[in-house]
Amino acid sequence: MLQLISILGFLRRVGSTALPSVRASLLRFAGYLVPIAQTAVTAGAAWWVSVEVAGHEQPLLAPLAAVVCLSVARGARSRRAGELIAGVTIGTIVSDVVVRYIGNGPWQICLVVAVAMSCAVLLDGGSVIVLQAGSSAALVAAMASATAAHPFDRVVDALIGGALSLVALSVLPTDPVRRTRRCAAAVLDSVAAALRQTSKGLAAGDVSALEDALALARSTQSTIDSMRVELRSGSEVARISPIHWRGRRRIGRLASIADPIDNAARNTRVLVRRALIATYDGERVDPQLADAVSDLAHLADRMRLMILATPAKKPNEIQISDELERFARSLPQQEISAGFSAAVVSAQVRSIVIDFFEVCGIPRAVCRPMLPRPAHYAGAA
Repeated sequence: MLQLISILGFLRRVGSTALPSVRASLLRFAGYLVPIAQTAVTAGAAWWVSVEVAGHEQPLLAPLAAVVCLSVARGARSRRAGELIAGVTIGTIVSDVVVRYIGNGPWQICLVVAVAMSCAVLLDGGSVIVLQAGSSAALVAAMASATAAHPFDRVVDALIGGALSLVALSVLPTDPVRRTRRCAAAVLDSVAAALRQTSKGLAAGDVSALEDALALARSTQSTIDSMRVELRSGSEVARISPIHWRGRRRIGRLASIADPIDNAARNTRVLVRRALIATYDGERVDPQLADAVSDLAHLADRMRLMILATPAKKPNEIQISDELERFARSLPQQEISAGFSAAVVSAQVRSIVIDFFEVCGIPRAVCRPMLPRPAHYAGAA
């Protein structure tokens, strides 16, 4: 019985640690399920079109082009399609010329790959065009006896795959506005969590709480990178997909607030780091400053809701900017006797407020006068 209880306890501990990982994996897979299905269907369609319509017996590059252009790593797909087609064209032409006049073999493959990649680098230098030039050249040279009847059939295959990928992207795209909003809101959620934890650490003088807050603040960079990737992908989808043409204005608005959100996250890192140093050094921190950081975390949460809200829903920019103005005018004046790190924390609160104003569309020059001037710190150099 005791052995059974110990086994059950072990399984419970394993489950408690494994379940969050499994859940995260399933959520990640759910987010990529539509792009995976879209890529698989497009690759099969590219093969079918090349065989049944173009009459090619071995359209190797048609599904490959579709997969590369619709790869699950979202980005500039239209540019990737152009680079792929250009790379295949360069590699095919160079390899066909070399194989036709000097045959194929080990040194010929070395030559065609080097020449094709060199031409691609001189032409553009993009990673996809260089890779495809080299791989296409090697493929044609190595399979010279099994190549298509006409050397440019492979170029046609690449065109078919690239064209079908763009058709799939325009007909069945993911919602560019929703994905971008979620990434921007995730950044603000991390900022709010870091500020909330910092407020608790400052109020209690708790170094471990501030270390946790710093880890939270530093974790925002990957989310910021995802936000910028989604912005590029969303802008492309809104440009080429008639279904989402009406979302171009909202994508443009999200693009305009990406830098202020990024700045707010960076300023939060500085604030948390200085709060940690101030606590380490035993500097006296005004309790009102800890309260101000807590209120700022609440405002970050409100801004997250604003980002996620549809145009007809609240809170909107006007409401949030009014709340920011009330908060800015109520900020405490940092005492001159405060230590350097505490003074920096106070200054960073003001910087984040300005970043939040810019997210609401209010220029820095307009919102700066709303903030009380920070006290001069005599020891700052």
